[in-house]
Amino acid sequence: MTESGKYSDPIRIRPHHLLCIQGFQGYGYTQDFVLHMGRVISFLKSNLFYNLQIVVESDELCSQCPYDVDGRCIKGSMDEIYKIDRLVIEKANLDLNHIYTVSEAFSTVNKNLNHDHIVSICSGCSWQNKCLFYIAKSKI
Repeated sequence: MTESGKYSDPIRIRPHHLLCIQGFQGYGYTQDFVLHMGRVISFLKSNLFYNLQIVVESDELCSQCPYDVDGRCIKGSMDEIYKIDRLVIEKANLDLNHIYTVSEAFSTVNKNLNHDHIVSICSGCSWQNKCLFYIAKSKI
């Protein structure tokens, strides 16, 4: 979000966050993070034709994460985060740096990711047991 309180156009988003957004239930690292995530999700649901740019670096959601320091995640391995993002790009058939509408991005992800992809991509996530997306998509 910019200083004026508006989102950039396009909103920069990590590929794996397209999954997290769909599974979000109000849990998060801090209250500020949870509130920001909720605002972003609400905005996206109300603006299906807004632009999203697929990036493998700190994005809009990372901007309020307490583990994001100077654009790097200090909670886990950056290699693991890149691996997850690259799996989503590959399996969901997304293009890095491409600009999609909100509707196109989520449609592409949901059309192309199957049960095995979700289990593989989300296997190490600490939010797995609270994520509605993972719970719904990982069941056989």
